[in-house]
Amino acid sequence: MSDRLTRKEIKRQDTFQTTMAQSLEWVRSHRRKLIAGVATLALAIVALAAWALWVRLSEGDAQALLAEAMAAYAAPVRPDGEGAAAGDRELSFPSEAARRTRSKELFERVVKEHRASDAADVGRVYLGLMAAVDGAAERARELWRDFIDEHPRHMLAAEVRLNLYALDRADGKAEEVAAELEAMLEDARRPLPEDVVLNELAVTLESLGRQEAAAEHYQRLVTEFAESPYAFAAREKVGASASFAGLGT
Repeated sequence: MSDRLTRKEIKRQDTFQTTMAQSLEWVRSHRRKLIAGVATLALAIVALAAWALWVRLSEGDAQALLAEAMAAYAAPVRPDGEGAAAGDRELSFPSEAARRTRSKELFERVVKEHRASDAADVGRVYLGLMAAVDGAAERARELWRDFIDEHPRHMLAAEVRLNLYALDRADGKAEEVAAELEAMLEDARRPLPEDVVLNELAVTLESLGRQEAAAEHYQRLVTEFAESPYAFAAREKVGASASFAGLGT
């Protein structure tokens, strides 16, 4: 990476320095009129304004780095350029391992260099997904639970919860998942929509071999949430359960 500043970076730096200089000059010019307490408050306000500006500038850099990381994560794998058109400059990698190495490196940079940003929070979600794929279930669970605890209403929170349920089911914790979902179903302030809870509960009960209980929740999806994206698959499940029951009579 070049050590030279780009025009955009120079402009950001100049803006920050100008704001600081103007703010400090105001404090200096009014210092005789300010008593100690008011002066302290003014300095605090100056510091806060400067910090807020710096955060906004930093967040822009964080989002740019996050976008780069996400592009790497989603880039196609093309061994020896296979399938690429002549002159194609689309980002691609020669192997899955190369893609994962690069995207993980970028997500880790987002988290390390922009620790307090929203981009870093999203980066942690992706690092959790990569950890889960690598078989590091506890690391994935730690990252995702921390994310939900800190950002329960984030736009990604629902997806992270579903990832956690899938991870727990795979780790033999389906009973705990079922208990949590059953309690959530009775809670009017549930963090997930009711149709999502019903579907997750049905899937979990099915994984436990409790077919009749699962069928009841699938039937609720079909009856009460006909427009839900989960309803179509639920209809197939209900139909299969009915056919199975018919064979047993």
